[in-house]
Amino acid sequence: MEQPHPGDDGMSRLPAILLAPIVLVQARRVRRETPQLPDAAGARTGGSGPLRLLVIGDSTAVGMGAATLDDALPGRLAHELGGARWRAVGRSGATSAEVLRDFGDAAAVASDIAVVLVGWNDALQLRSARAFGRDLGALLSRVDAVRTVVVGPPRFGDFAVFPQPLRRAVGAQARAIGRAAAAVAARHGAALAPGFDGRMTAADRFHPDADGYAAMAAGIRAVLR
Repeated sequence: MEQPHPGDDGMSRLPAILLAPIVLVQARRVRRETPQLPDAAGARTGGSGPLRLLVIGDSTAVGMGAATLDDALPGRLAHELGGARWRAVGRSGATSAEVLRDFGDAAAVASDIAVVLVGWNDALQLRSARAFGRDLGALLSRVDAVRTVVVGPPRFGDFAVFPQPLRRAVGAQARAIGRAAAAVAARHGAALAPGFDGRMTAADRFHPDADGYAAMAAGIRAVLR
């Protein structure tokens, strides 16, 4: 766990640091008891229509929690947009730094709309908001899209799967990362869409189910309007 630094949103991680013995035990138990879901089935390209859509990021970009990517964010958003040829790029468990490192080249392929989903794992790992903002900014610099949307981190403070005080700790860190995401998106001319609210979840009580992805897609479509 990183130590807080002045001006580095260290206060957002202070609850987790002060409660580290309890938080770490709870985090291990949640990981142990949470079902490990497979990625959404099928090819990571699909759809049809005039628009080129890129969805890039962590497990939510590649549809964990949904049966197929047509039921996950790429397919649901393509439907919201009236049809799009989509690509899903990413990996479950990836932080913003890992998405930048492993998928930066994919981000640079031209698209009409790019949706960037990072922050879940940064918050869970208590990465500093400064480090997250730096990596998100570098990733947005690689994106070649007419319109770019950054999806904020989830509202972990509302996730019932987390016991207290773990919920409070990761919730505070997600909010700090959300503030960083808003600032970085604004600097890069990207829209900011709300993160997952944790209401409509898959069997792991963590990732969105098909309805959760549909709600996320509607939120993204709203900011694109």
